[in-house]
Amino acid sequence: MKINGKLYKLITIAMFALTLISFTVLTFVNLPDEPAPFSENENRNLAVFPEVSPDTYKNRKLMKGIESWFSDRFYGREQWIKLRNGTERLIGKVDINGVYTDNDRMMQIWSGYNDEFISKHLKALNKFSAAYPDKQMYLLLAPTSQEVYSDLFPACAPIGSQSGLLEYCREGLDTIQTINVIPTMKLHKDDYIYYRTDHHWTSFGAYLAYYDSAKAMGFKPSELGEFDIEHASDSFRGTLYSKTLDDSVTPDIMDYYHFRGDRDIKLTVNDGKSVKYYDSLYFRDYLNVKDKYSSILGPNVPYLRIDTGIEGPTLLMFKDSYAHSLLPFLTAHYSRIDVLDLRLINNGYSSYVKVKDYDSVMFVYNAITFSEGTEIRKLNMG
Repeated sequence: MKINGKLYKLITIAMFALTLISFTVLTFVNLPDEPAPFSENENRNLAVFPEVSPDTYKNRKLMKGIESWFSDRFYGREQWIKLRNGTERLIGKVDINGVYTDNDRMMQIWSGYNDEFISKHLKALNKFSAAYPDKQMYLLLAPTSQEVYSDLFPACAPIGSQSGLLEYCREGLDTIQTINVIPTMKLHKDDYIYYRTDHHWTSFGAYLAYYDSAKAMGFKPSELGEFDIEHASDSFRGTLYSKTLDDSVTPDIMDYYHFRGDRDIKLTVNDGKSVKYYDSLYFRDYLNVKDKYSSILGPNVPYLRIDTGIEGPTLLMFKDSYAHSLLPFLTAHYSRIDVLDLRLINNGYSSYVKVKDYDSVMFVYNAITFSEGTEIRKLNMG
């Protein structure tokens, strides 16, 4: 039977409407019990249903909130995202949600920095260091994989220079010493120094950065032979995988580097709500979930304290999550390391620490976090 154009159009509309209704029904039938369930893949809580009131209706917060809530729970959401991203790759798109993939490697794309924006960071750092002239201070700007593997990007790709950012900071800082690990990372670019599916460096990449940092800070760095290396997981899929859901890239291996011999490590964790104590730097329960990177020192919290059980100076560190893989190595040189994440502190760092109590201060941020965030300016709230 021949179907005329009008009937064909009606059938198409009906099928589309039926599909939409079916997925809507499936979405509501499969709603989780929690109001804001945790998405393991995205490492975040899903949107909460918005408050219904005349005000939220007038300023459109209600509709936007409902849209976010429904989008986070749409039936088969991850499968649809996977299908969309796969289709974009097939038609030749190389940037999927800010991630470039080449040669079994995902890399976060960073287009560069703004001089005026960074100058405000440097002003805050200079003001902070001037307030404590007797403290030796260091800034480690960790390069991301884009800087080390920039040759893998297309010639026309608008990628920024993290070496240029580091030099801009070096020239703009008064007394804080910058630590440049980029040449060493590039020298070892053929080694496993960055995760394939995550934006962090691996434990070996962090070791290389530690080696350069220890020398810059006046310590003799520990050699690789002083560690026992534990292969903790071979199924890590990190933050960049969450953005692409590209199963073609090989899952990552996560290693722990353990100093040989007995060590009396004590870890104090203050998440802003409670204080807990541990006898290890490793949270092995996280090896059973997607966020395996948090197995090293746990997830980001406002304050950590590491007591190493050795005699030595003390260190205060301001950091992002790149520091987590670096800190176990630094425990060889300090009796105590206190760690602050300014992203999670809104009432000033002095509510947790007194800078005068430490021998040295170190800032550890990856280049992208440093160039895009504003948390470093919270130093002026001290």
